[in-house]
Amino acid sequence: MGGVPSVPRDKSRRIQVIAAGYSRTGTTSISIALEHLLDGPVFHGGNQIFQREDAWMREWCRMIDADGNCPEMLARLRRITAGYAGIADAPAYILMPELLALYPDAKVVLVTRDRARWYRSMAPIMKSVSIPMRLLEVLLWPCPTWRWLPHYLQWAGKREEKRIGTEFTPDMLDKHNDWVRNNVPRERFLEMDLNEGWKPLADFLGVPAPDVPFPRANDAAEAEAVTKRVLATAALSWTGILVTAGTVAWQAYRFWGTR
Repeated sequence: MGGVPSVPRDKSRRIQVIAAGYSRTGTTSISIALEHLLDGPVFHGGNQIFQREDAWMREWCRMIDADGNCPEMLARLRRITAGYAGIADAPAYILMPELLALYPDAKVVLVTRDRARWYRSMAPIMKSVSIPMRLLEVLLWPCPTWRWLPHYLQWAGKREEKRIGTEFTPDMLDKHNDWVRNNVPRERFLEMDLNEGWKPLADFLGVPAPDVPFPRANDAAEAEAVTKRVLATAALSWTGILVTAGTVAWQAYRFWGTR
């Protein structure tokens, strides 16, 4: 989630692979691997949501606002994902029904992980999004891109409540994995562990396995760095606003007090 978001140049490319593993199952590593194998950009949800420009995030929110209006939502999602060869991380797995409808030939890769280790890794993220949404809206209001996060998080929470529930326990990962297994055609589906390396993924995609080490990105460290940057930027923005407001108020007081 701390990497640079991919921006496609060739908008004619279509999603070939949906990496459906839950956040904290190596989504950054699988994204890097897919970019190598597919020779094209991969939409990593964390990077896009947190690091694209404000106008992009506004378009994203217009897409989720169309939830319930299938034709409009699919049209907006198609424009947003145009040019990408793959997609990974939240909100990709939250949008699985729409992605499968848009890209019926896309293959799906489910990366699994030990649930106890996943739970420990995911806990800080769940804690960071557990603060009241109203407070988060106020905190992020002056920050471009991030000011849209509360809107996105509320939508994602409602979707997940219907799909697998939002009670954060190790069972959440099992529920997610079962949901993916039950909703993807077997002929388009691969389940793997990142410790297996290139071979199962390359064989599944019908391409040669690279003669380089399989990517190993630290999702937890990257996410923690992004979270700290968001909070620090928000605090700095509000400090600037309050200092400016205080200065204006003081100057106004001095002006009117001397009249």
